[in-house]
Amino acid sequence: MRSGLAILAVTASAAALCLASSASAQNSQSPSQAPSAAQAANRPKTLDNSGDPTLALTGPLRGSGPAPAGSKPPNPDPKNFEGVWWLKGYEYMLGPAPGVEPPLKPQYMEILKRRIRAKNAGTPETDTATRCLPHGMPRLMESPYPIEIVQTPSRITLLHEVAHNIRRFYLNQQHPKDLKPTYLGHSVGHWEGDTLVVDTIGINGESFIDDEGSSHSDKEHIVERFHKIDGGRQLQVDTTVEDPVTLEHPYSYSRFFQWRPDVRPAEYICEENNRNAPVNGVTVAQ
Repeated sequence: MRSGLAILAVTASAAALCLASSASAQNSQSPSQAPSAAQAANRPKTLDNSGDPTLALTGPLRGSGPAPAGSKPPNPDPKNFEGVWWLKGYEYMLGPAPGVEPPLKPQYMEILKRRIRAKNAGTPETDTATRCLPHGMPRLMESPYPIEIVQTPSRITLLHEVAHNIRRFYLNQQHPKDLKPTYLGHSVGHWEGDTLVVDTIGINGESFIDDEGSSHSDKEHIVERFHKIDGGRQLQVDTTVEDPVTLEHPYSYSRFFQWRPDVRPAEYICEENNRNAPVNGVTVAQ
């Protein structure tokens, strides 16, 4: 979905980071992040561990490894997030545990089944990303592309490489009244010690929670807690998703991002070379 000849070089680079460096990525994980052998072996391969091959789940990608030796060290200030960060491990489904679906209400579980079956049949339903629209939340934060964070006293901005999506966290402010729903919603943040707490509402219902197709509504509410770990070399983001329309109850999960000062986010122009443009509501790979 990138444009021009640059797609070949950049895609190869991303593949090298996500796959060839898998050993270093695994070694860089702390015990609390790395799955045990039993957890890896018991990870569900199908929705709800049903064994139904038409409900096969897409497996994870390893994600970014640590910055190369000799790279610029992270800022020692625990409240300074400026710089480039890259997700350590990409999950196609964003539930409370790897391979576990969100606690969807029955009617929305049926929709998820329909979407997974369509994906496995080679005719996935179109979504906002394949139409070159913003990915939605929390799905955007699971994108396997780098994020550059720009920080000022009153605002923190996340510049996503993927499709040039942008999130803005307005610090120590209230949400405006009568918000008009948007793809990424409206985010306000405040500090609790060294943890940045971000509250996001006003997300429209056009996107999916995750790449498998879990549904959310315009009542979705997301709380994220960002804090540095591992001497500032990782950024941990603990996310809670709430949606009284589509979910039985709120749920939470954690993700980890590597400090990558060696990476410069690339241009990503979905509209110029959209290889997944939908046709009659079905995503078609070209």
